[in-house]
Amino acid sequence: MRRVNGVIFDMDGLIFDTEILSFNAWRDICAEIGYEMDRTFYCTLIGRNLKGFGKLMIEKFGEDFPLESLYEKKIKHQMNAIEKDGIPLKRGIHELLDYLKENRYKVAVATSTSRDRAEYLLKLGGVLEKTDYVICGDEVVNSKPDPEIFLKAAEKLGVEPKECMVLEDSGAGIEAAYSAGMLGVNIPDMKEPDENMKSKSYRICESLLDVIDILENV
Repeated sequence: MRRVNGVIFDMDGLIFDTEILSFNAWRDICAEIGYEMDRTFYCTLIGRNLKGFGKLMIEKFGEDFPLESLYEKKIKHQMNAIEKDGIPLKRGIHELLDYLKENRYKVAVATSTSRDRAEYLLKLGGVLEKTDYVICGDEVVNSKPDPEIFLKAAEKLGVEPKECMVLEDSGAGIEAAYSAGMLGVNIPDMKEPDENMKSKSYRICESLLDVIDILENV
């Protein structure tokens, strides 16, 4: 009997190479109105839904920061880049998804973004049809690092949390997987893992292709 029966993917920075697009968009639109979005602060926002993201932004920039209007502008900025250049896929995503299907793993995507955006990007990248379930940040109360989104994904897949592996690029996501009692595999994107992430990660690897070997030996 194998230890892992369900695999849960984050989306931005994990399936798609979109975190750098998001950072560039935020940096540019913040600069237009006199705010500085640096890479270090942006990395603390990765993995959080709009509520959690917004809380940190207001704490950083103050109550007068026009979060909602800038968020809409940022989405348009990022989507324009995707429409122009296509959706950048992370190396190994389709090879891993095909392996999971062939070996009858249950597959979910648990992303902090909205459903409209998630489904659009997943369809564009040819990923949606290879998943069993998608849960989004606007469908949970608590943002990562709270484990709610992963626990709900496991429930929908019909898999016990202890039988789930979570693939994440963010510290908030690894923290959430650990709190959910799942195996968190960190595939770093914009931020290298700190000691806390290392201690709570089951494995740290360079690409999604490495996950196949991890599953073979878990």
